Amino acid sequence: MNLSFDRGDPQRPKGHALLYFRVSTEPDKVYATYAVVLPIQADLSKYVPPFLASHLGSAPLSEFSAFAMPPVPEPVDSYQKVEHLSRLRDDDLVYADSMFSFDLPRMMEAVTEAVQEYSRICGQYLDTAVAGDAPEPRVVEGSIAGSAPEARNDAAAEEDTSLQVNEVLFSLMSEGDKLTELSRLLGKLRFAQEGRDSGMASEASAEITSLGRHLPENFRLAGLLAAAQDNSRKGSQLAQLYLDRCFRLSAGDAGSAQDLETEIRLLEADG
Repeated sequence: MNLSFDRGDPQRPKGHALLYFRVSTEPDKVYATYAVVLPIQADLSKYVPPFLASHLGSAPLSEFSAFAMPPVPEPVDSYQKVEHLSRLRDDDLVYADSMFSFDLPRMMEAVTEAVQEYSRICGQYLDTAVAGDAPEPRVVEGSIAGSAPEARNDAAAEEDTSLQVNEVLFSLMSEGDKLTELSRLLGKLRFAQEGRDSGMASEASAEITSLGRHLPENFRLAGLLAAAQDNSRKGSQLAQLYLDRCFRLSAGDAGSAQDLETEIRLLEADG
């Protein structure tokens, strides 16, 4: 499983993260859990009575080092709430996976896979740090005012590299996954605008533009982005209509897509 860090640095993970998932059939909903990687590996078999240990299945009690709670991601009001929590608690914010529907066994399996991957990333960083080769911290949430020209150039280079990587990832996604990613990026853009974070807003807009190159022209991503960048209530309504229209077109529901197109035109024409 490939994890995507919305907040934090995959080369210097904190060891505690809000992991979130999306469900294709519920584009406006986010499911989240909290992952912790322990700095010290524990042997829980010393603390669990034998009669209880037999009921814990194949859990590696003798090598317990990472876990997620709850074990199945719970629905959260919005992406913005998860983002805000990660900032308040200074957690990594990590996008784990997208699924077609909420399948309980698959969700549990996905959480396990995400925790294992996050633990691997943390272990890799700690091993490097112990060896004295830990990478220098890097900014992943926009530039810092007053930073040196060299730092700004490095940040610009990293942004270019990030966009190039996104281009490759977008080209490999299914159309449904692209729309799920679009929903996530729109949430990120809205949060950045509400927090007046111009760096994050520019980053989200660039990612949406990049993603738009991998979706059909009739999805009208340019119009969607323009609406999303409008902080007014009308802009928010238009962005939601554009997004709903994309999902309808992807599902082959031309009739509903046309109805949404009519609503968009009427709203745009309403001074």
